[in-house]
Amino acid sequence: MDSLSNKVVITGIGGFTGKYLSEYLTQKGYNVFGISNLGNKENKTYKCDITDKSEVETVLREIQPNYIIHLAAISFVQHNDIQEIYNVNVIGTQNILEACLIIKESLKKVILASSATVYGNNPNEMLSEDMCPNPINHYGISKLAMEQVAKTYFTNLPILITRPFNYTAPGHGEQFVIPKIAKAFVNKEKQIELGNLNVYREYNAIEFVCDVYFKLLESETTSAIVNIASGNTYSLNDILSKFEEKSGHRIEVIVNPNFVRKDEIKILKGDISKLKSIINVEFSNSIDSTIVSFLSKTGNK
Repeated sequence: MDSLSNKVVITGIGGFTGKYLSEYLTQKGYNVFGISNLGNKENKTYKCDITDKSEVETVLREIQPNYIIHLAAISFVQHNDIQEIYNVNVIGTQNILEACLIIKESLKKVILASSATVYGNNPNEMLSEDMCPNPINHYGISKLAMEQVAKTYFTNLPILITRPFNYTAPGHGEQFVIPKIAKAFVNKEKQIELGNLNVYREYNAIEFVCDVYFKLLESETTSAIVNIASGNTYSLNDILSKFEEKSGHRIEVIVNPNFVRKDEIKILKGDISKLKSIINVEFSNSIDSTIVSFLSKTGNK
């Protein structure tokens, strides 16, 4: 790969997805730069507050990237600072897109990470990109607003918007349910408090997600929205059973009413027809392998 045309900036590179994706793209021959709240130029990571338009412009002018993957966001649904959710997820994205207009001659692709939560509660079992979004929490609303802002730049920038469904791996924050369950099994706890056990989510492997981002980066598709999904869903009861099977340990589950969200989305299952029309999505994506990796790596922390 030409070193003069393979510079990719990952915003939020210090986060869960950013760390894995940075390593994956580096292995694929990309010259990876990062933007985060904690910069380290020795590691080609720039300190930048994306809610500060001038900071974003300064950093992108200096790097002159060929590709941008915008992951930086407030990603925890129950984040308690609502204003910050919108400032980061909407205004921060607009600042990046405005800066992209300045350097657009060097840009080949800008991928913006939205979220499957924009679908909200939907009567359709399979959620496809042509459905009308109906987000039911501030995180989902902010991501839909971000998408709408991004669409106004479609004619001037090579933008692709992704809607990732749930994915996980060791290193994911313990405020998320799979890492929380994994920690309980590794520590052989007797009880765990959870919320609604009968919600269905995809729990895709981070390697699968990184491979999809890589292939979308190299695709010619722009001015579009596409799911990052597998179409495979599991309830928390399913996940608990698999952890029991792999660990040989049983835990008593207590449903804590305080953990049951009033606006809980029951099923998030992605239609992958559009994704498959853009890229080859054949990649190992085993929930069993993901659980085994949690049980081994979580215990070695």
